[in-house]
Amino acid sequence: MLTLIALIVASYAIGSAPVAWLAGRLRGGVDLRDLGSGNVGASNVWQSVSKALVVPVGLAQVGQGLAGIELAKLGGESTGVQVACGLAAIAAHDWNPWLRFKGGRGVGPAIGFMLGLATFDALPAFILVSVASVPFGQSPLGVGIGLVIAPIAAYSGGEPAVVVGGCVAMTALVLAKRLLANGPPDPDVAGVWRNRLLFDRDIRDREAWVRRGLDRRRPAARG
Repeated sequence: MLTLIALIVASYAIGSAPVAWLAGRLRGGVDLRDLGSGNVGASNVWQSVSKALVVPVGLAQVGQGLAGIELAKLGGESTGVQVACGLAAIAAHDWNPWLRFKGGRGVGPAIGFMLGLATFDALPAFILVSVASVPFGQSPLGVGIGLVIAPIAAYSGGEPAVVVGGCVAMTALVLAKRLLANGPPDPDVAGVWRNRLLFDRDIRDREAWVRRGLDRRRPAARG
């Protein structure tokens, strides 16, 4: 039991490392919570800080979801423990204790979660749907659909029940963070809950959403 608790705490600690927030502070001297979408993740680093940093930040966030699972594997723990460790990392990333429980959407750690569990049905299905939506300018919608499809693909592919359940919980965490975002919705915005769930923003106008607060920045975004 002590080993289980230690692994989950370690996974939570790894997931709570505010990688994107640190990138904003160190590279641009800004707080991502106050810029653009307000999301403390790789996508807002791309929009508000530096396009050059999106790959290392994104890979680090994938690693956050993967690390706890790999620690559990090294300890010879069951798949159920591995699932718990991965979910702890996603939760810490989404509701970061170092950032007053604001954070990212959890997509990067979710990819690491599926990678760590070797979900060779769920992960490809998620990536395929997400990438297919990019040319249409609807990547948030594609990611959301991919998250819903992932546990279905895991089940259809014959993954163990604990892995399928883990994928369901993973999807629930990420979609819950979409709905809750990093603050309450504007009551004057019509359809805000629908917009958050489908498009990961409060309003339909994507450009207006990602440009919020950028004019108040001290340094300009760097490539």
